[in-house]
Amino acid sequence: MNKHHLLLYGLVILTLWFTGSCRKKFQYEPARGRFRTNVDTLFLDSVFTHTSSPTYSFKIYNTSHENISIPFVGLENGSSSFYRLNVDGMAGRTFRNVEIPAGDSIFVFVEVTADISRLPDPVYEENLIIGGDGAEKKVLLTAFVKDALFLYPERYNRHQTDSITVATDGNGNPIRVSGFLLDSDTTITDAKAVVIYGHLGIPRGVTLHISEGAHLYFHYNSGIVVYEGGRLDIEGSHTRPVILEDDRMQPEYEKAPGMWNFIWFQQGSSGNRIRHTIIKNTLAGIIAHPADSLAVPVVELENTRIYNAQAFGIFAAASYVTGDNVVINNCGSSALRIHLGGRYRFRHCTFANYGPGIRGPEDAAVYISNYYDTYDNTGRPVRLVNDLEDCLIANSIIYGNRNTEWMVARDDNAACAYFVQNSLIRFDDPMNQIQEDFTDFANPQHYADILLNGRPDFHIPEENDLHIGMQSDAIGLADPAVAASVPLDLDGNDRTAHPDAGAYQHRDFDDN
Repeated sequence: MNKHHLLLYGLVILTLWFTGSCRKKFQYEPARGRFRTNVDTLFLDSVFTHTSSPTYSFKIYNTSHENISIPFVGLENGSSSFYRLNVDGMAGRTFRNVEIPAGDSIFVFVEVTADISRLPDPVYEENLIIGGDGAEKKVLLTAFVKDALFLYPERYNRHQTDSITVATDGNGNPIRVSGFLLDSDTTITDAKAVVIYGHLGIPRGVTLHISEGAHLYFHYNSGIVVYEGGRLDIEGSHTRPVILEDDRMQPEYEKAPGMWNFIWFQQGSSGNRIRHTIIKNTLAGIIAHPADSLAVPVVELENTRIYNAQAFGIFAAASYVTGDNVVINNCGSSALRIHLGGRYRFRHCTFANYGPGIRGPEDAAVYISNYYDTYDNTGRPVRLVNDLEDCLIANSIIYGNRNTEWMVARDDNAACAYFVQNSLIRFDDPMNQIQEDFTDFANPQHYADILLNGRPDFHIPEENDLHIGMQSDAIGLADPAVAASVPLDLDGNDRTAHPDAGAYQHRDFDDN
């Protein structure tokens, strides 16, 4: 046998050896129960009818030292299931002979898009079956399907949607955003959850009424815009508040800021009311633009909570806003930011900021000014100045996780009339780095019966629980005459006998 034959023989032997070896290495045996999952139940949280859920996942582990093949992985309702699967990279609802190498695992991804009209119960449960060769395991899939009314801009061809004008640029060109206008007076009730895509516009002559117990969910980059002559009337109740939040219902988004945009009262809108309402996870909770007249408030707030705003809880410019029993917390900038003066009255409010982010020098919990610095069409800096005719903050708490949570910025070319009374304020500047008139807390023109840097004794401010406890220095700090005008606290407790500063009367947390 010549050397060429020997070489060929050797190559054949090697090929057969490797082939046999690989065949043995990648041979898969029936699973016979030699697997486990890292969950027994997969909760998909809440999802709106006809809307796809986020993707959830779990793992199937091969618990043996051999390669296994699972005969069946699939949904018990098969092709009629509202759930969808992706098993080890393959999409479908049922799968055969799913292979898992020894000591390895695979991912199973799950989504759901359900039609609540075809479900006997809003809690939609179905088993995902794994096995089929005498050893079977089930993973229970469960989701809560909410019935909902969807409001959204009209859709056109080529994926375009209707839009509304919200402002003009420096050249007078309209700035438009995705949205739609109500064409008549509209009432939203608690009959169904309402999911809003884009910006809901309330034009002149139209009122949007939102009644107690209503729950509005806003998709990303959505909001409410109230135009001149339009009106928003939110009328929640103590036991059934109105809730406005984003449409991401997974627990990790519970306190996420910036998930939707704002409620924006444009110039010329007036007579708006927001009562017993929770607004959370916005870019800015409420934006109140200049009032045409300081005789009628742009918006009156009562028993309203604003949490987790990416920028401001309330941003007002040359506006007129009133608030009783208002609580704001966890904002990227200020809980209350006032520019360009105007007129304001806040009684028994808690303006706090315990947000985790880094705030700038002006980002106090409450910041008020009679000017606004901006730029003209050529990019040159311009200062706009306007009278702050009146700003009363009474029986309130202004606090947060910074040393200076109260700031006033004044331009001498306009009036700057503000008065804070019977309130607890955090302002600690031991090095006297802030050389401004507002730091003269003994000035009776601006302050009366305030307490600096006392202990608010908030329950859990990081969790937006701003109830005050038995050790609070706000206890008994309030003026009874002011409290008589706001006789009940945010929990509905009578405060007239011994009123505390802030939106809540004190309580013993051990009794909760």
